[in-house]
Amino acid sequence: MKSDNSLLEILRGGYIKPVYQPIASLKDGSILGYEALSRISLPGCEVNIEELFDIATSTQRQWELERLCRVQALKNAVDKPVGTRLFLNVDPNIIYDSEFIRGFTSQTLLRFGINPEEVIFEITEKSAVSTIPIFISSIEHYQKQKFQIAIDDFGSGYSGLVRICSFSPNYLKVDMGIVRDIHKDSRKKSVMLGIVKFCKEAGIRVIAEGIENREELATLIQIGVDYGQGFFLARPNEKFQRLSGEIKVLIKQTRADSFSLRNKGLVLGHVGTICNKKKGLPEDTPALTVYRDMCADPALTEVCILNHDGTVCGLLTRQYLLGKFSGQYGYNMYYRKTVKELIRDDFLSVDSATPIDDVAAQAMEREQKNVYDAVVITEGKQYLGIVTVRDLLNTAIQIRVKNAAEANPLTGLPGSNAIYSAMEELITDERPCAIIYLDLNHFKAYNDAYGFSCGDDMLRLMAQTMNRCCSAADFKGHIGGDDFMILTHNTEKVKELCNRIIFTFSKEIQPLYSREDWERGYIVAKNRNGFSENFPIVTISIAAVTNSEINFSNTELLSNTVALAKKKSKEQTGNSIVIL
Repeated sequence: MKSDNSLLEILRGGYIKPVYQPIASLKDGSILGYEALSRISLPGCEVNIEELFDIATSTQRQWELERLCRVQALKNAVDKPVGTRLFLNVDPNIIYDSEFIRGFTSQTLLRFGINPEEVIFEITEKSAVSTIPIFISSIEHYQKQKFQIAIDDFGSGYSGLVRICSFSPNYLKVDMGIVRDIHKDSRKKSVMLGIVKFCKEAGIRVIAEGIENREELATLIQIGVDYGQGFFLARPNEKFQRLSGEIKVLIKQTRADSFSLRNKGLVLGHVGTICNKKKGLPEDTPALTVYRDMCADPALTEVCILNHDGTVCGLLTRQYLLGKFSGQYGYNMYYRKTVKELIRDDFLSVDSATPIDDVAAQAMEREQKNVYDAVVITEGKQYLGIVTVRDLLNTAIQIRVKNAAEANPLTGLPGSNAIYSAMEELITDERPCAIIYLDLNHFKAYNDAYGFSCGDDMLRLMAQTMNRCCSAADFKGHIGGDDFMILTHNTEKVKELCNRIIFTFSKEIQPLYSREDWERGYIVAKNRNGFSENFPIVTISIAAVTNSEINFSNTELLSNTVALAKKKSKEQTGNSIVIL
């Protein structure tokens, strides 16, 4: 009864306070939007917000509480940064309620100064939905009004991907139960990979909830999750916060690391080499000046806005700015504002040293509305210029054609030219890194005994093993014959990687031998002198060198160390690993 009284007092006095938690891009740390969360502001109240909703449901006052929470969230959302979304939690069992429908018209939101296109209904998967056809039709009703839909707590309920397909949400928020310790759990990684793959094909953006540490964040970035939310990024706050500079740098660096070696075989150069060094504008430039310039010059498609220290503040695209000034009230609303007050912070910015193919991949992963925006190029932290998507894709196509021509036709791995380019970049890289050489022992004897076709199958198996065991960020190359190479920045797990390759290859190789040869552990083949000799089953010699003790920029020392590691690994019988 006491709890019921608290509910009535809260409803009558409006004792609900909204807080907002950022949802950020895991590509560059820009803010997609803010989830509006409700907190009880009644002094001395002994129930929390979840318990309050349970009480409201049991006393037939759920809609009253929902309405109060929504009104408070919308009232304070007037200070929301331009272009960001507002995520509102909605119980699926009331979304088709007539009162809810009347309370969420476009006109209602416009009174709060909110664009309906910037509102996302978060529907939790934990709650049951009483009538699916009515529920789906109500969702379609809101989508027709340009509202967007997010499925919340995905993975904690029972409906699965089948129901997701039925009403095509814009966003899928993965429950923190899957995110928690994902870096330690291969099963969770596999689940998340499957979700990301499904959503990418379905045109749904993935948001990971409950990110609490650096390791979880890094794993989610490597998997390819679009957005993240959690205490590690930013806690809920009454104000609309942006991510700290430290967290944004961490996101960008982690993403860069995940791409850094993945595409080395594709690199024709760095994006700085095709940068158009357009002049940026100071943050206090009148927006009206830029508007007039764009009206007068159709070729002026974007302007980069700079802070006073030369760092990038934001981007104004032609379509975005002209859209702001259009309509019955647009000009009067914005002609007195500065460009800083109108900038978008969801632009793509990369360092001039980033590989072109990497930038092209990131550019095409953006949301549809931003996919053709120019990419901002920086040098250090200073603005350098922009690259258009046209120039980027034309260059990337050239890269891929060149890479395909130079790749080993048998294994599909990058060949000698790509390996040479990757090695050059690795030598100048100051981060921890390792060079790993892999050589098949007794391969010639196998090739002679079983024929070139079977020999090709074994080389392909070696390439497949490397692709399976290495991370996406590792560079994998085929030097030629039975010699392969891996370049990696994960120096702490070099031995673990080598052991995994040996274990996988040794397990998969059995079908390439006859039952008789496999059971006796050797084959009979001609040696170099033409005499029959017993040759063991093919094994792998692995020689690895890290820059923890050796300066890779000293090429003579590096060459000698690599040669020593190779020699020591070949001196051992069977599978061998030597790390120097």
